[in-house]
Order: sequence, then C-alpha cells, then structure tokens
Amino acid sequence: MLDKKDAQWWRLEAQNHPDKAVDLIRLLADRMTFLDRQNEELRGELIALRRNQGGASNAEMSALQQRVQELETALRQNTGERQLIVYGPGRIEANLPLLIAQQNGLGHDLPANIAMLLCGVTAKLFAVCADSRIYSLAARDLPVPERAPITFEQPRDVVAFVDQSAFDQHRYLLLISQKGYAYSVLAGTLNRVAARNEKVIRNLLPDDPIVAAIPSNNVDIFAVSRKGRWTRFAEKAIAGTGSLIMELPKGDALASVIALGADTDLVFLTSDGKLFMRASAELPSRKTPGRSAGALFRDQARDQQVLGVRPLQMLGVLTAGGKLITLQPGQIGARAQSESGLIVPGLAAEDTVVALFP
Repeated sequence: MLDKKDAQWWRLEAQNHPDKAVDLIRLLADRMTFLDRQNEELRGELIALRRNQGGASNAEMSALQQRVQELETALRQNTGERQLIVYGPGRIEANLPLLIAQQNGLGHDLPANIAMLLCGVTAKLFAVCADSRIYSLAARDLPVPERAPITFEQPRDVVAFVDQSAFDQHRYLLLISQKGYAYSVLAGTLNRVAARNEKVIRNLLPDDPIVAAIPSNNVDIFAVSRKGRWTRFAEKAIAGTGSLIMELPKGDALASVIALGADTDLVFLTSDGKLFMRASAELPSRKTPGRSAGALFRDQARDQQVLGVRPLQMLGVLTAGGKLITLQPGQIGARAQSESGLIVPGLAAEDTVVALFP
C-alpha cells in the first residue's frame, strides 16, 4: 500500500529524528493495521456490490458505491504520515508531521487569525487567493518554518489551502468572503482555472476579499457567528452571483462555516477554552440564506466568542502557546451538552485556544 515516496519519507523521518524512531515505527505499524482493516472492508463492499447488481434498488446501489468511494479515499489518504499545515493570510505558521505536532507542539506562539489543513505529505493542493485566483501546488513545495512564520511569496495573498483529493467526493468548492458572502463553485472548473491562475469569481464585491474555502457536495451549509447566532440552509439556495450567509448586527461577525452532509452532533469551541455540543437535528434548515435563526447559547458572556464549529469526530484544538490537543469523541461527551460547556481537556491555565480542526 505504500509507494516509494511514502517509504522514503519514513526513512528520512527516522534518520532526522532518531529519538522518535520508535514512535515512528509504532505509528507505521498502526497505519498498516488500519490499511489492512480498510482493505478487508473495501473487499467486502465490492463483493456485496457485485452480488446485488441484479436485485438491488437504485438507492442501495448508490449507497454501496458511495461507501466504496469513501473507503478508496481513506486508503489513499492514510498510506503515509499526515502533515499539519497551519497558516494565516499570506504566511505559513507551521508545516510539520502531525505526530511531531502532537508530541512537541509547534515551537512558537500563534496569533488568533489562523487556519489549518491536515493532508498527506504527497498531497496536491489548491491555493486560494484573496481575489479568488486559484493555483495548484504540492504540499512538499510549501516552506517549513522553524520558530517563526514564513511569508508566502508565490502566489501572493493566499488565504486558504484545499487538498485536491477532497474532490474525489465533493462536487463544489464553497468560497467565503470577509463580509460573509458565499459563492458556490463547481469543482470541475478548478483545474482549468488553476492552470491559468485565473479568478474563479469575477463579481466579488469591492473590498470584500475571500477568506476561506470549503469543499462541499450540494448539502446544507451551517454557519455560526462570534456571538453565537446561527443559520442553516441548502447550498443550492446560494445565488450564482453569491449570497449573504447571515445578516449580523454591528459588533458581530461570521466565525465559522461548514458543509453539513447529514445530521450529527456539532461541537463548538469558544474563546474561553470551552467546548459545547448541540445536535444539528435540533437546528433546522431554512429555505434561503441571509437571516439568523437565533442564538445558540443562553446568557453568552460579552467577552466569550465562538471560534469554530465542527461535526463530532476526532478533533484538534490549537492553543496560542503552540500546543496541539487532540480529542476523541468520548472525551467530549455529555458535559459539553450542558449550558456551562466543557473546558478543553489538557488546556493549561495560562494558555488560550485559537482554532478547532479539521
């Protein structure tokens, strides 16, 4: 399952970090075990698909085919060590193996305005610029900061990195502007636009640059503001010229936007280091974007702001001190469902949180 580039990466990591060699071998063994399980599951799905070709309904066939596609993507994405890229507008804060980030942290303090991408070391990426230009590059071409961020010179004004493998399962790229407008772009146009380094959105509002990019699949879009206001609507309701996600009063701003494919528990991270969990089924979808559906939290403190929202899964919390805290779903649990929330496990008293991923 490992190609030559993956094997070379493992050798180099063992040579460059001899004190971590045992951990690297253990991680490689875990990866191989995972791949073996995924391979057996994929084999079973393929057998079931062949057996059911004659009598399965269209819905059953579609579900099986989607599951096979998901497993194939998992196999591709887990054949080597994962790379964590932490960045802000026009700069790279950190670019290192996830294992090293988990064990040693990032090595320097972090500002509040950052984003993160977890990808394979051999991944191909789309770089999205503030003016909506798209570039194609390899994860290995990104600079590797040591103890301070590095300005990303070419291309200029990069605001988001997107793993191209995401479009094995997603048909759209959702672009979010600074003022909270959403633009839905067909994934099929991205390679063509990237080859020419063109703008993918030609009608951006003046002084309203792109600030985020999210792979999606014509599903519901869920957004939350810093003050806890939220909205949920179908992606297909976004106008061709873009749509305002949510009208917000002065002093509030959009905090986080995700593509929500199915109802699940949602985890919210707030600036005071707390996790809150809410069932998305209790947050119904509206017909159109533009209006807030209300506030998520009762008696939200004036200085408490929402930093991010993600579906419940294995999550990572990045701190201002450069520490990466990884959390399993079981560590979040029922306490995050309370009105008081759950303090991020392992967060030092003198540290603060800055971001939630993936």
